[in-house]
Amino acid sequence: MSDPASEIPKEDPAESISAWKLAIAVMMAGIVIFIGFILLRLVQPTNWAFTVEATTEIVEVKMRPDTEVRWLVDGAIVCSRGALELPEYYVARLPDHSCYSSNWIGWRSPDPEQVLRLNGGASATIQLRPQGGLAVSLRSSEDESLGGYSVVGVVDEHGVANEVELRSAVNLIWTEVPQQSLTLPFSGETTLGRAVSWFDTRVLRSGNVVVYTADESADKRKMIDDAELMLGDQVRLAAPQTKGRLRELLLGWLEPRRPWPKGFVYVTGEGGEDTMQVVAFGRAGSIGIERFGESGYDFEPARIRALAADPAVAFWGSILAAYMTLILSLQPFIGGGSADAKDPGNATDLLQRFNRWLRSRPRK
Repeated sequence: MSDPASEIPKEDPAESISAWKLAIAVMMAGIVIFIGFILLRLVQPTNWAFTVEATTEIVEVKMRPDTEVRWLVDGAIVCSRGALELPEYYVARLPDHSCYSSNWIGWRSPDPEQVLRLNGGASATIQLRPQGGLAVSLRSSEDESLGGYSVVGVVDEHGVANEVELRSAVNLIWTEVPQQSLTLPFSGETTLGRAVSWFDTRVLRSGNVVVYTADESADKRKMIDDAELMLGDQVRLAAPQTKGRLRELLLGWLEPRRPWPKGFVYVTGEGGEDTMQVVAFGRAGSIGIERFGESGYDFEPARIRALAADPAVAFWGSILAAYMTLILSLQPFIGGGSADAKDPGNATDLLQRFNRWLRSRPRK
């Protein structure tokens, strides 16, 4: 009778080598694909999430064209070039020169909850006044209406809120900054500070710029880089560039959409000192910082920091590293069959053995 142990089929060395060649080929292909993926990430347009927090004396905003903004402007003198068509017991005309110019007529309501509605595309310059208080200059393009002004509770005979249509130019003046603070939200192209000059002393005082990964979820967002703003700096958050239809179709997958910058202006007179703080958010490849009237520079993080914080690179890199570790740990035992196992030196030289296997013919 034959020995049962002798009937167990032996593993063909050629099959072992072929499987090992396939494993090595998969690893090499993974390395090449991963390198190509990193190169694609390096050349792909970035979409950083910027956060700017600054204490400044002036900020300029070009409102987003398709979005309305509403501000609560209690206690402000509304300076217009014509009468406000509201009942006199709601809005009183102030004496001449209350707007510091004979070309403007000043109006003020004693009631709270005065609402200013700004149409899209309006421009706003918000600045602290040298003599104290706050001034807001509002302008619209092409002599269009800025929006509307209303007082909560004022309705017409039909019970509809009585809103006055504003002309293309309106100024708001607070002779004193409200003690309870004033918050003015915005969405649009934003410029913080003004270039340093001998005739204008309203500048950005201090602040910082922080760059995050453009991940929507806050728990996954990582800080990439930051920069401190100096006295006199000017920071610009530009509007997103419009793309042509053909470019949108061809490169839309490569160039991510960039939303409009947005944020708010916070003004307070607490402690007897007028302070204006601006917090703005935006997404762009870089952010322009002008320093001391020069052309400035575009602040953007180094690409190597972007790769280090990229979750896709970390995920696929860890999988490739784990697979390579597995192959290298099994290679001395499986790598080249019994003939190669007798030579430990060849077992540690992975590339040399891989090239030798590719040149060898399968055994019959």
